[in-house]
Amino acid sequence: MPRYNYQARNRTGQKVTGIMLAQDEQQLALTLREMDLYLVNAKLDDSATPFYITRPVKRRELINFTVHLAAAIGGGIPILQAFEDLELQTSNRRMKAAVRIIMEDLLGGSGLSDALARHPHIFSDIYVSTIKAGETSGSLVQVLQHLTSFLEWQDGLASEIKRATIYPATVLIAVIGLIGVLVGFVFPRILPVILSLKVPLPFITRAVMAAANFVRYGWYWILLGGASLFFLVRFLKASEGGMLIVDAIKLRLPVIGGLVEKICLSRFAHHLGILFRTGVDISQSLSIAERVVGNAVIAQAVSEAREKVIQGGSLWRSLQETGVFPPLVIRMIFVGETTGTIDNTLERVTEFYDREIPATVKKLFAVLEPLIIAFLAAVVLLVALSIFIPLYGALGRVGKR
Repeated sequence: MPRYNYQARNRTGQKVTGIMLAQDEQQLALTLREMDLYLVNAKLDDSATPFYITRPVKRRELINFTVHLAAAIGGGIPILQAFEDLELQTSNRRMKAAVRIIMEDLLGGSGLSDALARHPHIFSDIYVSTIKAGETSGSLVQVLQHLTSFLEWQDGLASEIKRATIYPATVLIAVIGLIGVLVGFVFPRILPVILSLKVPLPFITRAVMAAANFVRYGWYWILLGGASLFFLVRFLKASEGGMLIVDAIKLRLPVIGGLVEKICLSRFAHHLGILFRTGVDISQSLSIAERVVGNAVIAQAVSEAREKVIQGGSLWRSLQETGVFPPLVIRMIFVGETTGTIDNTLERVTEFYDREIPATVKKLFAVLEPLIIAFLAAVVLLVALSIFIPLYGALGRVGKR
């Protein structure tokens, strides 16, 4: 929304200046009129936002911001004073600059949600929508407390995802590096000794020789293949149909697919639950949930369900007809709709997935770790046999002589 520097006069003719968000000058004049001010002059504020606040801040910074704001407003401190305190206490320069701009917007007559909406790189759609619902219902403190719990859940989920990916990725990179060293450097130095024995080379040795030569002399093909795969995935993700293909493959991967599905469903239930709890209407709640689930297949299912709900269908039936959501989620939402406690049932769904995700991560480790070790052992054994079989054959010939 555009931001205007305005000059106005009150009923006594005194000059008043300020900053305010408005769709256009006409809306600005109407808003000022409601404040018993008459617009004299307005100029679009096109001052550049500092580049360092156009990037996201860490989630922990946002949690600290939300906790402080909830405590200050709950303690009866005026909102402008709360933001002044925030500016003094915040060490992150991006958050500090954003807080300063939010204060200017509040002084200019903007609502808190409108002021936060100007910083989408820091405050997400769900954050702004929840704050707006809190402003409308007069329960801003409770909404901020719900947001704190929600952000802490997001932080915990991010840690679980990181834990699930860092270890296997690190081990896999180490294995690939070891294979590269064995095949690209160690074996080529032993190969001249094997060839000098003048013995028939077994298939396993010839195969390792071919792999070593390919790694040594055709490494650029490996890089080209990796780069091609990377850009192919990026190309597919750039289109809606391609994104659906990539995300459908993710959901069908053994073990990993189950983890991806649970994480996406947990996001869906958590986002929908907090939006319901704070009074956001069902259509907007589903629209936001669609954008944050993190998988195009599930997002498309949410979009289809939203259209059916808008046409008058029940939420549980609309989700069931997509064929994407598991029976547990459908049953819980059915019970919530029937009893009028859908926010509580969604909370129980998230509690279930909060238990399931760590268990699935442990299962993933239990499966991947022995597989990676077995693969590494097989590669080392293969290289060792390719060396020792020709040597053993040469020693047998010497013994016959």
